[in-house]
Amino acid sequence: MVGRMVLWVEEVRVVEGEEGSVIVRVLVNFLGTVGRESRTHQCGTIPTPSGECGDRDDRMPAGSRGSDIVSTFTLPSRWHKDHWNKVGQVAFTSRGGSGSIDPNDSVHGALLAKGLELHMEPLHDAHGNVNGSFKTADVVISGVGLTAHDIEQFHHARLILRPFVGYDDIDVDAATANGILFANIPDAFSEEVANHALALILGMNQQLLISDHFVRSGAWADQRSRPKRPVPVHRLSVQTVGLIGFGVIARLTAERLRPFGFKVLAYDPYVTQEVADGYGVTMASFDDVLSHSDFVSVHTFLAASTRHLINAERLAQMKQGAYLINTARGPIVDEAALIEAIKSGHLAGAGLDVTEVEPLAKDSPLHALPNVILTPHMSSESVEAGLAVRRRTHEIASSVATGGLPDRHVCQNRPLFDQIKEALGH
Repeated sequence: MVGRMVLWVEEVRVVEGEEGSVIVRVLVNFLGTVGRESRTHQCGTIPTPSGECGDRDDRMPAGSRGSDIVSTFTLPSRWHKDHWNKVGQVAFTSRGGSGSIDPNDSVHGALLAKGLELHMEPLHDAHGNVNGSFKTADVVISGVGLTAHDIEQFHHARLILRPFVGYDDIDVDAATANGILFANIPDAFSEEVANHALALILGMNQQLLISDHFVRSGAWADQRSRPKRPVPVHRLSVQTVGLIGFGVIARLTAERLRPFGFKVLAYDPYVTQEVADGYGVTMASFDDVLSHSDFVSVHTFLAASTRHLINAERLAQMKQGAYLINTARGPIVDEAALIEAIKSGHLAGAGLDVTEVEPLAKDSPLHALPNVILTPHMSSESVEAGLAVRRRTHEIASSVATGGLPDRHVCQNRPLFDQIKEALGH
């Protein structure tokens, strides 16, 4: 296995070099060597279940401090104030791969009004090469995946912006290595996803799919006939919901669960009980959340360390007759193991807004399971969320393209953000 050195940035100092160049002196600590498969999280630490970064002292591995090393390197030219303050270019690409700049579009129109030059085209040409507008753009807004090879060709980029939440298909380490900020829009959909998680929990508890099919199939012969249920229906106030991860969406979900009388547990090693107390939630170990919950709701970030986090072993730890809810990312759950757990009767069912492969294959065994609610990765959708995303996309892109910086909390390579901020004197 090819390994790499891991360095902890302890201190960053920006000083003037010869002939006006900017020099960054970085005091680092040697932490060890990791294999390429154990790729560090985009925020510079191992990802927490909530997908958030803890404070620096919480993130540093205990007992890992090594000898201090002082490194000096020259900042990319785009970090210099004179260059950064120039009004820049913005290039868009989307999953559709085509489109055009529309002055009547709320985002395009707002950016054009700032005097920005806009481009929209597919990321790659017919030969698989990165198209020219992305090589000269100061801000790249991308709805598609970006490899290290792609990012290395963004020669002028100050920022890569993902105009929604998930970014597991973007090599943020490569962006950082090339001095490019990476930001997403982490909070515009939070209410919608929490609402969807609640809807799936309530729908599974009432076994709405089974009852709906019972009526539509003509099986409701008389007032005494009832559908065959995999498990009895229980009052909400005697049941427990376990949250895997306790970030923003999980906290909003907890707020929505409280009026129904649910007991709520959560697992997240970077959240204290003091924080959880404000939401009426009890923090517990991963094992205890799985084994004591009637519903386990996944709210974690997808990274190498969380892929198949919910596997056959974890599913076996869940209560007999429990339900799994996933509104996060499909690959967090081992889908084959989940199907087997439901078929065997160990789990009563599942509510899934996301699947391991999307769109879900027509021959997926999930289609044949009557006690599984499937929705097409739509939990984030609402008119208000769409407007909020477009507003935030304009705000972030225009700020950076006109010489500013995005809000720190939307940047997923925050140590780089801090270096750039100090270098620019912002």
